Amino acid sequence: MNKKIVRAAFAAILLGTTASAAMVCFPAVAAAADKKPPEKSISKSLYKPMIAVQKAVKENDWTAAMASLKEAQAVPDRTPYDDYKINQFIALTAANLKDYPTTTTAYEAMAASPEEEAGDKTTTRRNLVMLEFNAKDYAKTLKYGEELQTLGPLDARTMSIMATAYLDTNNFAKAEEFSKKSVDAAVAANTQPTQEALGVLLSAQVKQNKQAEAAKTLEMLATNYGTANQWSQLTDLALGTPGIQNSDGLDLYRLRDAAGAMKDANDYALMSQIALQLGYPGEAKTILDQGIAATRITSTGMAASLYKSAVAGAASDDKTLPKFAAEAQARKTGDYDEKLAETYFGYKRYAEAETAARRSLSKPGGKDPLQAKMLLAMSLARQDKYQDAITIFKEVEDAGGRAARVKAAHLWVSFCHFKMPPAAPATAAAPAAAPAAQPQQ
Repeated sequence: MNKKIVRAAFAAILLGTTASAAMVCFPAVAAAADKKPPEKSISKSLYKPMIAVQKAVKENDWTAAMASLKEAQAVPDRTPYDDYKINQFIALTAANLKDYPTTTTAYEAMAASPEEEAGDKTTTRRNLVMLEFNAKDYAKTLKYGEELQTLGPLDARTMSIMATAYLDTNNFAKAEEFSKKSVDAAVAANTQPTQEALGVLLSAQVKQNKQAEAAKTLEMLATNYGTANQWSQLTDLALGTPGIQNSDGLDLYRLRDAAGAMKDANDYALMSQIALQLGYPGEAKTILDQGIAATRITSTGMAASLYKSAVAGAASDDKTLPKFAAEAQARKTGDYDEKLAETYFGYKRYAEAETAARRSLSKPGGKDPLQAKMLLAMSLARQDKYQDAITIFKEVEDAGGRAARVKAAHLWVSFCHFKMPPAAPATAAAPAAAPAAQPQQ
């Protein structure tokens, strides 16, 4: 897990407390008729240093507050309640001084105190989970996390931290359990699962050789965060689907290209080779030119013969394309329009590919109507018309048939979801309450 993210979350809880929220109160003397039991109070010997703490906290003078707290700790004959209230203020003050080891010690003392107040238990342990994790004390992270779990449901952030601690202690089953809870909680709340929780879930599943589950988690990572490496791994998995055909492989490489996941010379060479075999030299040349521009491949060496064939074929296509386009439009069957859509798509002329694919689907006699739908949906996606593309891709997916084509359509749907504008961010959680010492006169 990214430690900076955890620190930021911790600061939002501890450092969001306002100085005015912490004060030393002197309750009024109760009337004789008032028979309520007296509230617990700190010892009178602590009044002077604790009043000084209050003044410093109000002025955000955390150094002075800590000095007065040390004076309070030096007072003899303190009660367990005195120590509990002092540690509450030490936790607040040390956090504002970014002295997290001292903050941790104070919270640990609060959690172990016989005077721990019921209303503090949850906040204390939630903060300890983050503090111990930042200190890489995973045993204590899990100790306080498990105590916190007995007090009520864990939030997604805490579950994610615990999942990472379990992973770092090689408890892969627990790491999977808690990271999945974190992901599921985020999904149920209609918020984005954290990249850390998904990453831990993926690692835990891989460690347990749960390949099918890991593939689904990888897809969630790509859909939510979409790194080039994630899309590369997903397309690699799909390219290994039994019964895959060249057209499916090309559509998967087209997704790889759209996701910016073309990694090396082999990617560009294989994609151009498939395009040539299917009769799309223009696409072969376009992708090779793209790889050359990215310095991932050259027109010599392993790609020399491919590039020569692609250049020659593309030159021939360029001459005949206008005539073929006219013939396709006039033809009563959709087979030529389907071929035309493939050709336009290979040249990255996506609007024209969309038109040709729609025309192909409006006519009888298409060679492969589902492939025409794939072309239409891919053309829409490359024009940023993601919702329209999703609708068509789902039609291909729902139609069934070849597993590789169904998988390609499904991954394109995930890619479209990734590219669509993100949902509005969730409202931030309220800061934790500050401690308050309450002496009596």
